[in-house]
Amino acid sequence: MLENQLTMGIVGTSNKENEFRVPIFPSHFERIDEHLRKRIFIENGYGDRFNVSKKKLEVLFAGIMSREELFKKCDIILLLKPTQKDFIYFQEGQILWGWTHCVQGESITQVGIDKKMTFISNEAMFTWKLNESKGIHIFHKNNEIAGYCSVLHALQLAGLTGYYGPPRKVAILSFGSTAKGALQALLGQGFHDIYIYSQRSPYTVSAPISSSRIKQFMRYKSGSTEVVVKESNGKTKSIAEELASYDIIVNCTLQDTDYPIMYFTDGELELIKEGTLIIDVSCDYKMGFSFAVPNSFEKPTVQMNRGITYYAVDHTPTYLWNSSTYEISQCIIPFINVVMGGKEAWQKNMTIDKAIEIQDGNILNNRILRFQNRKSSYPYSKL
Repeated sequence: MLENQLTMGIVGTSNKENEFRVPIFPSHFERIDEHLRKRIFIENGYGDRFNVSKKKLEVLFAGIMSREELFKKCDIILLLKPTQKDFIYFQEGQILWGWTHCVQGESITQVGIDKKMTFISNEAMFTWKLNESKGIHIFHKNNEIAGYCSVLHALQLAGLTGYYGPPRKVAILSFGSTAKGALQALLGQGFHDIYIYSQRSPYTVSAPISSSRIKQFMRYKSGSTEVVVKESNGKTKSIAEELASYDIIVNCTLQDTDYPIMYFTDGELELIKEGTLIIDVSCDYKMGFSFAVPNSFEKPTVQMNRGITYYAVDHTPTYLWNSSTYEISQCIIPFINVVMGGKEAWQKNMTIDKAIEIQDGNILNNRILRFQNRKSSYPYSKL
């Protein structure tokens, strides 16, 4: 594997159910430098969904291969959503670029260790300031789409709109990119009685939307999973009590896996209002809600007691796969030359360098070790 001659395989299919997004939007192909395209191979049938012919792909890229051939022959695999079914195709020393989700993904982490692979994780790609403080998430538009799609799909399944039927009160938990997408979908569906709960003071929330109201919540104490709401009189009450009056609850929290926030524990479930729709955009297992579990498009909701509906799908942007692909492609294109440039190029680019969670089988993200309870040195066996 020559560092300055790395080959890349772009995978266009997914083993994840109902996943239709691809890494590069076809109209963006020619934005990739021609000298790089001579080392890029693309999966057979990649352009079919976009009505792009095989002949055009053959002209633009080094070659067209089957999915299995890409894994066998390419140094870098660009695959958005790797799944357990892909693991048998991973090659020794291969570079995987996509949403790897290593912290909560014990099995993919183990494969990376065993096969001495390198994982460049989309979820860890950020801009960085000179003082090495974190800036904007590179894929923030995809996160917005996740919030937008989750709300659209959940409302459709629940048969709800804000334009007709009884008025409903909505709570959005947190106000990052996913929450902004969720808010746009709610407003577009005619919901206006919306409260946003942020860990920041209301006056520090960036780009607030005038029709929504902002409240502050915080951890009961540092490191606690318990959350309280700060009221205008300075007093606090539990978040579970606060949310008891809402008809729709949308969770958009980016969790700290070391200290996850809990909005409802097992002992507080009776506080949830009868008939509430909970849209868990974050859908982190057992985080936020004691019953939280990622579901699929095949079975996106769980019907709980007292008519409560819990919605959680962990790849909702594929609901609008065409638009999502466009936004993802805009984020990937600028970094292809860096990733294909090898280790020396990675080290010169903070976005890529800090997005490497595993390198040559070595775990670089200590959160993986803590969450999975592993030893701190290779081969990172379980404690």
